[in-house]
Amino acid sequence: MQLGKVSSFIKKHRLFNKGDTVVVAVSGGPDSSCLLHLLCRLRDELCLKLIVAHLNHGLRPEAGHEALGVEKIAKSRSIPFEVKAVEIRSYKKELGLSEEEAGRRARYDFLFEVARKYGASRIALGHHLDDQAETVLLNLIRGTGVDGLAGMLPRRKRGRFQLVRPLLCLRRREIDTYCRENKLLTFTDSSNLETDYTRNRLRLELIPHLEQRYNPRISEALYNLASLAADDRRFLQAMARKKHLELSTFCRGKTVVKRPGLMALPAALKGRVLRHALKRFVSAKKISRLHIEQLLTLAEKGRTGSYLTLPGGAEAYCSYNNLVLNVRSGKPAKPFTAVTLKVPGKTYLPGGFAITARVADAHELPWPPHSCRAYLDYDEIPAGALKVRPRWPGARFYPQGSPGSKKLKDFLIDQKIAAERRDTLPLVTAGEMILWVVGVRIAHPYRVTGQTGKVLVLEYRVQKQAGKKVK
Repeated sequence: MQLGKVSSFIKKHRLFNKGDTVVVAVSGGPDSSCLLHLLCRLRDELCLKLIVAHLNHGLRPEAGHEALGVEKIAKSRSIPFEVKAVEIRSYKKELGLSEEEAGRRARYDFLFEVARKYGASRIALGHHLDDQAETVLLNLIRGTGVDGLAGMLPRRKRGRFQLVRPLLCLRRREIDTYCRENKLLTFTDSSNLETDYTRNRLRLELIPHLEQRYNPRISEALYNLASLAADDRRFLQAMARKKHLELSTFCRGKTVVKRPGLMALPAALKGRVLRHALKRFVSAKKISRLHIEQLLTLAEKGRTGSYLTLPGGAEAYCSYNNLVLNVRSGKPAKPFTAVTLKVPGKTYLPGGFAITARVADAHELPWPPHSCRAYLDYDEIPAGALKVRPRWPGARFYPQGSPGSKKLKDFLIDQKIAAERRDTLPLVTAGEMILWVVGVRIAHPYRVTGQTGKVLVLEYRVQKQAGKKVK
């Protein structure tokens, strides 16, 4: 019965692909022993290669004996075995964490280490339905949103690995029954009976109380709530990703979000879009609900120049109709010295940016060009070297589509370019003629027309590879 249930759950949630190498976290307790036994029975059908990983937390005298027992089980089934001993009490003092969190972090670090060693794509964990119920209830007590109600997902991506939980469909009592019926060797962790840990108190005291006084099926009710919340979460995340792409642009190391479009979104999407935008600059774990509320207030009511500091060195500020997110440099940006543009070739600029230049036939180019790309009529460009330089006093510009030239300063104000960006905005020039205000507009006399043959293609981008930078 349990085998069929778990097999169906694996297929429903696409936990494995045929041929996967899977690290199985095995403590030696009933949950992980059941998980390993079930995966051994399914490995031929799913073409899985299994690796057993066991972490000795060094918290109990019997831990060394348990590690030997798990190793014996792995060898009896011809499965590679990896073990590591960690002094959790020393580890928690070093990092300033609770014992629970220190144990959790050490366990995942070890599992990722084993997965990298064997080239595994999946890490299988023994969490079950009752664990899910406890997680949802714990999140409710601490305060949570929809994502917290989803609890533990059957499959979750962590870096290049997938954490999978094939036993989420089973109750604890079903696992105990399976272990007895199959005569599995299991070890009892005595710390699970101590009420020093929050989760243990919830398991041993609160849930039994709720079962006796309110709902004998409270665990199933919480599990069902998590499943529904997970469906809502997937939908909202997909919508937020879509809206983030529609409203945001990333250029010159900054993410720019259109404020009117953001504020027009339903409340359920606004915060999620901002979380997507912040991923480039700060870890999601460092961003709280308070930070998101402050960002939304800034986007709704902030004037140009208003800013907000965020964890991890990130910041946000208003620039007319845009909310700009980036990482603080620690010092004001300085205008750079003019450099000669290599045509063709790549010209490195301060701050980790570069402009790539090439000449192409007009009919070969995709339209319209991206904002960080310029198409210029090559034959109309004045003879002589092109430069990349900052603005200068009295500079004038003839924007594409305009009836004539105007002061560059007035153009930048019209385009709502924030004052702090104007002196560091790169300009591609030929003598005193501005051909391209990078990322903003090309000059009208050098636009591509129906008579254009050769096109100078310029592309401005973040320079990810190490290379020479002109200062």
